[in-house]
Amino acid sequence: MSVERDAVLWNYADVACQFLTNTDEVLDVGTGGGEPFLTFAPHIRRGVGIDVSPEMIESALRNKATQNIANIEFIVMDGNRLDFPDAHFDVVINRHCDINVAETARMLRANGYFVTQQVTSQNTLNILNAFGWTSASFGDDWWQSAEQRAAEFELIGCRIIEKAEYNVRNWFSDVESLVFWLKSVPLPEPFDVEKHWEGVNRISKEYSTPRGIETNEHREFLIVQEV
Repeated sequence: MSVERDAVLWNYADVACQFLTNTDEVLDVGTGGGEPFLTFAPHIRRGVGIDVSPEMIESALRNKATQNIANIEFIVMDGNRLDFPDAHFDVVINRHCDINVAETARMLRANGYFVTQQVTSQNTLNILNAFGWTSASFGDDWWQSAEQRAAEFELIGCRIIEKAEYNVRNWFSDVESLVFWLKSVPLPEPFDVEKHWEGVNRISKEYSTPRGIETNEHREFLIVQEV
């Protein structure tokens, strides 16, 4: 998949690293294939990456094996039911995965940090509209508003360190890249080329530019401290 975007206000890995030290135990919720988390290995004492998908954890273990990393492990686990004792981690991180506020706060030691980046309901808005999909199409619990989650953390006594967002232009270089993306991201219904080709044609016709098929990338960042 070939994609370009305008400059953004932050890089997730760079921001997360600011809250990591070489004495920290870190939990990565929704680690996927573990690629971003493995880059944090030199900055922490020990890490655990979890994902509800066994296939993703298998991929993460393969990625780990190629890099000779000993201080990170990967486990199949649901982020809504974390099988760890209370106050077990110094830092919890989460990139584009559901947030269970109570479970996240339960994991953190005193003065520990939770760092998350989330996709918003305004992301790739023109593409979703072309297929007749709205935020409601994903269900009530799909979109993770940083403002709403921050309020939930405050209600249980956590301190909000920072909230931020960006909304920038994004381009798929060609139709093949757009289709690859549609097949690989969560959508209200599985993408099928035959069923959804009319929408793909509409997007290609209406939003093609010299830089590619234009859409938008909308992200929110939230940093919370357990006190």
